[in-house]
Amino acid sequence: MAGVNPYKHLLKSIKVGQKECQYYDIGNFGTKYDRLPFSIRVLLESAVRNCDGFQVTKGDVEKILDWEDNQAVQDGVEVAFKPARVILQDFTGVPAVVDFAAMRDAVKRLGGNPDKINPICPSDLVIDHSIQVDFIRSSDAIKKNEEIEFERNKERFMFLKWGAKAFENMLIVPPGSGIVHQVNLEYLARVVFDFNNLLYPDSVVGTDSHTTMVNGLGVLGWGVGGIEAEAVMLGQAISMLIPKVVGYKLEGALNQYATSTDLVLTITKNLRQVGVVGKFVEFFGSGVTQLSIADRATISNMCPEYGATVGFFAVDGQSLAYLKQTGRSKEHIDRIEKYLRSVRMLRNYDDASQDPIFSEVVTLDLSTVVSSVSGPKRPHDRVSVSDMQIDFRNCLVNKDFTGVPAVVDFAAMRDAVKRLGGNPDKINPICPSDLVIDHSIQVDFIRSSDAIKKNEEIEFERNKERFMFLKWGAKAFENMLIVPPGSGIVHQVNLEYLARVVFDFNNLLYPDSVVGTDSHTTMVNGLGVLGWGVGGIEAEAVMLGQAISMLIPKVVGYKLEGALNQYATSTDLVLTITKNLRQVGVVGKFVEFFGSGVTQLSIADRATISNMCPEYGATVGFFAVDGQSLAYLKQTGRSKEHIDRIEKYLRSVRMLRNYDDASQDPIFSEVVTLDLSTVVSSVSGPKRPHDRVSVSDMQIDFRNCLVNKVGFKGYGLTPAKVDTVGKFQYEGKDYELKHGSVVIAAITSCTNTSNPSVMLGAGLLAKKAVEAGLNVEPYIKTSLSPGSGVVTYYLEESGVIPYLTKLGFDIVGYGCMTCIGNSGPLPDAIVEIIEKNELVCCGVLSGNRNFEGRVHPNTRANYLASPLLVIAYAIAGTVDFDFEKQPLGHKSNGTPIYLRDIWPTRTEIQAVEQQYVIPAMFKEVYSKIEHGSSNWANLVAPSGKLYPWDVNSTYIKNPPYFDNLQKELPLIKSITRARVLVNLGDSVTTDHISPAGSIARNSPAARYLANRGLTPKDFNSYGSRRGNDAVMARGTFANIRLVNKFIGQAGPRTIYIPTNEEMDVFDAAERYGKDGTTLIALVGKEYGSGSSRDWAAKGPYLLGIRAVIAESYERIHRQVLSNLVGMGIVPLQYLPGENAESLGLTGYEQYDIAISENCQPGEKITVSTDDGKKFEVIARFDTEVDLTYYKHGGILNYMIRTML
Repeated sequence: MAGVNPYKHLLKSIKVGQKECQYYDIGNFGTKYDRLPFSIRVLLESAVRNCDGFQVTKGDVEKILDWEDNQAVQDGVEVAFKPARVILQDFTGVPAVVDFAAMRDAVKRLGGNPDKINPICPSDLVIDHSIQVDFIRSSDAIKKNEEIEFERNKERFMFLKWGAKAFENMLIVPPGSGIVHQVNLEYLARVVFDFNNLLYPDSVVGTDSHTTMVNGLGVLGWGVGGIEAEAVMLGQAISMLIPKVVGYKLEGALNQYATSTDLVLTITKNLRQVGVVGKFVEFFGSGVTQLSIADRATISNMCPEYGATVGFFAVDGQSLAYLKQTGRSKEHIDRIEKYLRSVRMLRNYDDASQDPIFSEVVTLDLSTVVSSVSGPKRPHDRVSVSDMQIDFRNCLVNKDFTGVPAVVDFAAMRDAVKRLGGNPDKINPICPSDLVIDHSIQVDFIRSSDAIKKNEEIEFERNKERFMFLKWGAKAFENMLIVPPGSGIVHQVNLEYLARVVFDFNNLLYPDSVVGTDSHTTMVNGLGVLGWGVGGIEAEAVMLGQAISMLIPKVVGYKLEGALNQYATSTDLVLTITKNLRQVGVVGKFVEFFGSGVTQLSIADRATISNMCPEYGATVGFFAVDGQSLAYLKQTGRSKEHIDRIEKYLRSVRMLRNYDDASQDPIFSEVVTLDLSTVVSSVSGPKRPHDRVSVSDMQIDFRNCLVNKVGFKGYGLTPAKVDTVGKFQYEGKDYELKHGSVVIAAITSCTNTSNPSVMLGAGLLAKKAVEAGLNVEPYIKTSLSPGSGVVTYYLEESGVIPYLTKLGFDIVGYGCMTCIGNSGPLPDAIVEIIEKNELVCCGVLSGNRNFEGRVHPNTRANYLASPLLVIAYAIAGTVDFDFEKQPLGHKSNGTPIYLRDIWPTRTEIQAVEQQYVIPAMFKEVYSKIEHGSSNWANLVAPSGKLYPWDVNSTYIKNPPYFDNLQKELPLIKSITRARVLVNLGDSVTTDHISPAGSIARNSPAARYLANRGLTPKDFNSYGSRRGNDAVMARGTFANIRLVNKFIGQAGPRTIYIPTNEEMDVFDAAERYGKDGTTLIALVGKEYGSGSSRDWAAKGPYLLGIRAVIAESYERIHRQVLSNLVGMGIVPLQYLPGENAESLGLTGYEQYDIAISENCQPGEKITVSTDDGKKFEVIARFDTEVDLTYYKHGGILNYMIRTML
């Protein structure tokens, strides 16, 4: 059991203003401490502060302090980490709140107090995933989209609103507030927490891989699975390996025409090549000072794309300035600065003496960054714009969604505790938990002034049931904040509002840290809050006060030197870092940014870099808190008192970073250096976020893709099909589409819309374009979905909105929208012509993921680009374009207009940003955030500590996980006579396992809904229905692109082996269930890659799968493994060099798996088949905690029993 903290002697007092605070003086560890990467210092402080001899031990502290040695251990060194915070969006948040509600029921059933089920770890939930792009190109597009959002999601929103009231320590940011990562950056990120007068660094884990965005503000954070996030919410520690830290050094400065997007694409491609999967990337070097916080956030945002766990920028003066700019109080900023200076965590990127030791260093000269896009299928396939046309031609011929399930689980847990004689009131998040509703809104309406109103109305119509449930959760659970829909994107709300940076809990100060059920939780790393995405099940355990078991990570020091050139954007930087870190290899590692170049990055820039952590594969992409972080807290309206507390605490524990002081630079596992001046304008694609292409190379790269063989950079078109043209009519006029034609152009996602420099840059480019007489064809689905209301504020104040509107970029809603596939429908004429001619048409978006089929089924090529390039390609109408040689149009006198003629310089953009991005706007926007829109305020939600389950609900359903739960711990039993449900190959993603998109009309889920009286227009998406286990079980393995070896072609089908019948996967599982047959899955390499998704474990469990045998598991954040273990599924791995094929396994055999009661972590287990084969596999219980959870039948069962 928990004991006395052995480090109480390190507690020191610090006075910030009139307030006396305490903090753990980890700087007292001396030389070893000063050599640590700044991201690792956050881990160290958390371990010291949370050391109880049980979840977090003295051994954990010593292991982290000995990071330099432990990060190099080949098999990794495991440590426990307790983030300061959890951040959720509604797709991941709803399941979490459902779990909490269910846990309350379970606790009550078992005789416990359900009120105990509350997030222990502060949890923020931003509702940003529900809105879709239904309406465009009208002044009321946003109004219409929001109306539809509420119509679609009323039930979900009601549930979340309940959750906001029912649970303590949980903040729910309403829909329409913005994108979670941007709201995180601008509002939620604390940088330094002040919890009961105890100061500590903000850190966060989120249920979105782009949680890393906040790394750009110096907040350590990354995405985790939904189950893992729930575990953190419940006060559990995360088990992790000590990461290698790649130091990414930025030198020089961006040229006038390179944007942050170009820089991001360059970094993404660079890091993909370096190889940073599982590693931390930490940016450093004088070049960091050339990057605004928005630029840094953009780079951090792309962390998943370059494969690192985090893409971290330590807090510096710019971070503090950003905090001031975003309306954080002077008191809070002063607190941040004073604290970070005290613990030597305030960075001076120009001071090389501050540079820590890294595992390796990668260097990037910012002056080398050129205009780029990324695609057509991967975000790290960067193509310079100048080479875009050729790149495309050769290609062709050759993701609230997690929050609802969590709240459902909590509600069900309360029922279970009550049934077992416990007090259901005990089921509350112990860890403060925030749930932001941001995943429900879709782009239904565009190009009208009321598009946002219409989209939000539809969002509420579609999600009313979900929203009612969440609203109940907000009241029923303590320690849970639910941010209503329309507030923004979860990670942006986290950054701008929720992030504490340093917690003050009962006058104990400690660093903010967070886990979230979104892989982009890492976004808050950019503010100096350590955080990452975990599985939904793991997140629920954290909410209930459980520690996360993790291996001490290697920390890659990512040194930033120099400065970005005038034309490079934060997007360019992020794409550059992403590609770079994917090459370095940072999976399972922390990335901590350092070097004088960090001072060149705004907190928004840092958060962008941290946001992309899942894309470069690291666990976190961390920027330690520095002066800029404190300034950002002030800018975003945090109080002066809180900022002072953060500063004083961080100074006291030597966690306030001076990126210009190289003497502060810690020791890293390895160091990667990037000279910022080498970052050029870039895009990334066409199928992966780390396939960066400089804009100058884009045309060549795209043309190559057309003829390349089918793959990430190829479409396998024959020469005869390259020049195919399809003619059609739209609004009475004749048009034609070709390969490369742009049909979707979306300024979307927390990755970029959180960054004022690229958003204002896009506005200025639009102004110049309109004044020059340029336009965008009306058939192109253009949209602007900001990450928070702050963006709208400064775009309006700066006067660029009318110009964006003239080009069709009306504000259509606040949420993730197109970035997660909520792009809405394309006109029938366009869909028909694309399908008839098999055209490779394109989506160009300022997002963070572009995997095939994600953005829209009819955009086979998708490029990630800066908001400026999104507009540029929309005007060009095609990606088969050379901006250097081809004019975008002509003036009335015939003079050609080139992109260079209308491209704004960084100097121009910075002048406008300094004038219009002010603290007052953040305070105004976020003062209303918890109230939400009138739709949210008027939404009637149930009350009470136990949720009144509606048996007729198709959105919120009491899950069956706890139906047979007893107080006594069952014995571990071997698996006997098991059948294989699915036999899969390599790189099976969480989207293959549990898709988030639309529900096909002929699917088992559709039949279930139809049988309950719903028509196809009411089906909504799998993501929106994650609070209903019946729908989600039927949606498991329902991806139309799933290839089951039993069938031999793509489709959600399998063979029911006893009769050799082909049928839907669910139908087969149902038949096996009636037979009493246990099921397993055979899979190949990298099982479970992609977005964090707890239903990728819950779904298989409900189908009857009790073991998965894989050649390897995706290593990012251990999400896949933690989620499987968290649901009581045994993750098994073939011995090195073996697989199903080499062992002669067909999948038609029956399997016996000998699991003993005394099974140990990593133990070899014997598997035998009915035809005489016998082989050994490794039990991927990586920690004792994993085994404990498995013995209980999962994390949630374990938590319920602890509540009795």
